[in-house]
Amino acid sequence: MTTPPLPTRQQICLLLLALITFSFLSGKSYALQASLDDCLRTEVVNPANNSRTVSKLRVLCGENPVRTRQITEGIIEAVPTITEGINTLVDSPYIPFFEPYKNNYIVFGSLENQNGSEPFSGKTLDIKFELGMKFSVFPQIAGFTALAPLKFGYSQRSWWDIAESSAPFKEHNYNPELFWDFTEALARPSSTPRLHIFDVAGFEHQSNGLDSINSRSWDRVYGQRELRYSEMLSWTVKVWDVVKEGEFNEDIADYLGNAEIITHVDLNNWANINLKTIKGHKTEKVSYQLDLILPMSRWINSRFVLSYYEGYGEALVSYNEKTKSLRAGFFFPLGF
Repeated sequence: MTTPPLPTRQQICLLLLALITFSFLSGKSYALQASLDDCLRTEVVNPANNSRTVSKLRVLCGENPVRTRQITEGIIEAVPTITEGINTLVDSPYIPFFEPYKNNYIVFGSLENQNGSEPFSGKTLDIKFELGMKFSVFPQIAGFTALAPLKFGYSQRSWWDIAESSAPFKEHNYNPELFWDFTEALARPSSTPRLHIFDVAGFEHQSNGLDSINSRSWDRVYGQRELRYSEMLSWTVKVWDVVKEGEFNEDIADYLGNAEIITHVDLNNWANINLKTIKGHKTEKVSYQLDLILPMSRWINSRFVLSYYEGYGEALVSYNEKTKSLRAGFFFPLGF
């Protein structure tokens, strides 16, 4: 029986440092919260604080003695500090840490190569699914609102060959990105006109995680904008510049170009039709995806989706092969 190797001194030090940090942060957080609660209970019944709001009472209880005296005597205003902004965020109504991003679905169908060869996803039936999530890198902290639009997003698209006895996964496309999301700020009412070029702008990496000749990857900077004609008709335009291509897909822009346009048709909030069009640099390289999304029973948290793809780049591994696929399944618009 082989004796497992003992942890190194470096590993032990890292573990101890992690435990000490966790204990310190946990104890400090608990002590601060207990102190704040005791102070609030005392100050809320003080007649001198009848005209003060809860926010100012929190400042009184959370500040150093000099600043507390200045606020009490009216020398300075109760302007939240960074720490108070974080406390306000923690005590505010629930803010989801992760949010749904891009498309979330699972569909059943098959893929065909135009040249008649066997597709990468299997001979007959496969499952394709996509999951995406995003979260804000910086929370809503007073004084740092300019950083609030910065977000991290991750989406993954996978193909699962369920027709084979071992049911292997044949391809994964990983898509992490860092971007500025201005849609929330633009949605707020404003008395002054606001001009903007993009709703979303950022950097993204996409790869299939393979090595050797099957490796596919590219890095892009991009901007995205929604153009709305009416409640029923709108377009999402995404343009990008390729920063770096993988060694085995240096001509990927010839097939997938530098832009895509998605046409959205909302039929009275009953059915949705989305048509995505991608134009490669080579004039004959045009790809499109047509999705029909229909509501289902109220007790199912999903919608029915019928999806047809024809062209290049449905999967990175076959970006330069023309394929077509027809799949049906479940679309999850309501998130997690």
